[in-house]
Amino acid sequence: MHPIPEFKNLVEMATYRANTQPHTTYVNFIKDNGACDDTSTFLSLHEDAQRIAAYLQAKGLKGRNVLLLFPSGIDYVRTFFGCLYAGATPVPAYPPMGAKDLTRLQNIANDCNAGAILSNQVLAPTIENWTSNLGHHNSVPSLAVEDMLAGNLDAGFEPYQADPNELAFLQYTSGSTGHPKGVEITHGNLLANFQQIEHGFLHGNEQLSEIDQLRLVIWLPPFHDMGLIGGVLTPVYIGAQVSLMAPLTFLKRPMVWLKTIAEQKAHVSGGPNFGYQYCVQKISEDQAEQLDLSNWHIAFNGAEPIQAQALHNFAERFKTSGFKSSAFLPCYGLAEASLFVAGSPSGRGAHTLNADLSQLAQGRYKNTDNVSGNNTLVSSGTFALDTDVRIVNPQTLHLCKEGEVGEIWINSPSVARGYWNKPQFSKSVFQATIKGDANRKAFLRSGDLGFVQDGELYVTGRIKEMIIIAGRNHYPQDIEQTLQSANPSFKGGGGAAFSITREGEEELVIMQEISRAAGNQADYKMLAAEGVKAISSRHGITPHALVLVSGSTIPKTSSGKIQRAAAKQHYQEGNVVPVYVWQANKPSTKPATTETELDNEFVDDWYSELHREVQHWVADKLDIENHHIDLDVTFSDLGVNSIETVELVDRLQDRIGRVIPATELLRYPTVKALISHFAEELEQKELALREEA
Repeated sequence: MHPIPEFKNLVEMATYRANTQPHTTYVNFIKDNGACDDTSTFLSLHEDAQRIAAYLQAKGLKGRNVLLLFPSGIDYVRTFFGCLYAGATPVPAYPPMGAKDLTRLQNIANDCNAGAILSNQVLAPTIENWTSNLGHHNSVPSLAVEDMLAGNLDAGFEPYQADPNELAFLQYTSGSTGHPKGVEITHGNLLANFQQIEHGFLHGNEQLSEIDQLRLVIWLPPFHDMGLIGGVLTPVYIGAQVSLMAPLTFLKRPMVWLKTIAEQKAHVSGGPNFGYQYCVQKISEDQAEQLDLSNWHIAFNGAEPIQAQALHNFAERFKTSGFKSSAFLPCYGLAEASLFVAGSPSGRGAHTLNADLSQLAQGRYKNTDNVSGNNTLVSSGTFALDTDVRIVNPQTLHLCKEGEVGEIWINSPSVARGYWNKPQFSKSVFQATIKGDANRKAFLRSGDLGFVQDGELYVTGRIKEMIIIAGRNHYPQDIEQTLQSANPSFKGGGGAAFSITREGEEELVIMQEISRAAGNQADYKMLAAEGVKAISSRHGITPHALVLVSGSTIPKTSSGKIQRAAAKQHYQEGNVVPVYVWQANKPSTKPATTETELDNEFVDDWYSELHREVQHWVADKLDIENHHIDLDVTFSDLGVNSIETVELVDRLQDRIGRVIPATELLRYPTVKALISHFAEELEQKELALREEA
C-alpha cells in the first residue's frame, strides 16, 4: 500500500486519485447474472463529477441540499461526487416502494428543504408524481443524470473546495418516519473515519501488506452508512477497486456475491449477520466447492450484537472454498460517528466470551464455563484511531467500571456535528458530559449498551429496547432466541420482544412469526405453551402475552433489523392480526386459516390468470385465504418482505419470458398495476403469434 496524503476535503481526495491513478479502474457494477454492466476509472469519475457539478451550479443548487434517488448503479456514485464538486449537499435516499416509503421520503425532503431530486430518465415520470405530494410551497425540480452528463467538460470549471468543517452530506438514520434525523457529516469527519478504517482494517495484516491495489465487493445499499462510506467512499481514499451490486442481486442470488469475490480475487467484503446466514441457507456444499475464497482476507460484520453462531456456520460451510475464519472482522459503528468506531484486529478473527446471563441481567459481565446458544458474546474489537470510548451509566451519567454494562459514549474526530436543524436534540446527544469529569469532555451518546473487557468492546443491546421486569434487565434478543430455539415452527429472526405497562407494572409481550411449516401444526395452543415454558424456564419470567403471527408481519428496517418499537406500537394500537394469542391466565385462540383452492372458473384473459396466480402465491406466503388478498397495494403494503418479493419477481420473469429490471417495478404503484402491464405485454405477444400463424 502506498502512503496516503492528508486531504482537505473529498474533492481534493478524488482529484488526487484522478491525477495519480487516472486509468485505474475504481468501480464496476455487477448485474444479476454476474456480468459487469458499467465501469468507471478514477479519471472518468473526476470528469463526470465536473460535468454534473457545472450543471447543478447552473441550476442554482450550490449550497442547497439535494436528494439522490437512484436504482443501484454507478450513477449514484457519479452524482454524489458531482454534488460535492458543485458545493451542494447530497442527501442519499432510495426510491420508495410503497406508501410508508413515500411518507418517509416526503418527511426527509421537507426536513432538509431539498432544492432538487436527482435521478435518471427512467424514474423521472414516477418522481414527478411523488414531488406533487411532497408538501413544499414550491415544487421540487427533478433532474436526470443523463442530462447532466450530456454537456461538454468545461476546461475552466473549478470544483468547490470545502473547508474540513463544512457539511459533506446528510445521512438520514432509520427510525420513525414522522421524525427523520439527518446526521450532519462533515468532510473532516469522513476523512478521519477513512483513516480509521484504513488503519483498523489493513494495519498489522501481513496478508495485505504487499498488495498494490485492494479489491472490494459490496452489495450493501449506498444510501446506508456502511454501503456508502465503507463501500463507495473509502475505496477512493485508499485507491482501491470496488465492485458494487444491488442488494436485490444478493437477495436473488447470493452466489453472485461470493462468485464475484472468487473471480476477482477480492480482499475485502462483508455485511450484517443476515448476509452470512443467508448464504448458508441458499448455497449448498456442492456449490461452495466451486468457489475459491482464499483471497478474502477481511470479512467484516457490522451488525450488533454480532452472533457467534452465524460466523461459525459460515466458516464451516465455506471452509471447502478456502475461506478462513481468521478473516472475520467484527466491528461496531453508527451513522452519528460517520461509520467506524471499533473493530477486531485485522487477521485475528472473532474473539468471544461466555457470559453468565443472570449476572449480565444485573448489568455486569461474569465469565462462565456453561456454554449455551445465546450466552456467547462476540467482541466488536478495539477502538479506532484517536477514538475515546467510555461506558457510562445512562441514568446517573457516572463512569462504569470494567465489565459493567452501560451506554457506549464516543469521542472521535469522526463524530458528526449534530442533527440537521435540531439544535437542542443535537446538544443532548452529541455534547454529553460524564459526571465528575473535570475536563467536561463532550461525548456522543450512542443509545447502545455494552461493556469493555480487557480493552475490547462488547455490544449487548439498545437502551430503548431493554426490558426491565421486577428490577431485572432482560435483553429482547435473548428472549427471542430462546423462543425460536424451542420449536422450528417459530421463525428464526422473526420475533420482537418488548415490555408494556399494564396496571402500573411492566409486563413482557412477544410477537413471533410462525413458519409455513406451522400450517401443519394441529394445536397452536400447545405450540404457544411450549414457547412460554421455554421462556419461563430460561429467563424466570412469564410473558403477559405471546402473539403468534403469520410470516413477514414483524416490522424490520431495510437492512433487516427488527423494529421492536414499531412492533410494540402495532400491538398497542390493535393493528396486529394474529393466528393465535396466548395470554397469562387468559388464553384465547383465533382458528388458523386454511388455504382455498384456486377457483375453477374459466380464465378468459391474461390479466385474470396473472391476478389469480399472484393472489394465490401471496396468500400461500402469508398463510391466509385468497379472498383476503387485495392486490391494489404495493408489495410492502401486502406484508411481503424483500426476499419473498424477489421470489415473486422470478416467478413473473418465468411467466413472461424475460428479465424484469428493478426500475420496471418502481414505475408501477401497485401489484395490480404491474400485473396489468405484464398482461398487456403477454396479450400483444399472443396476438403477434396468431398473426404470424
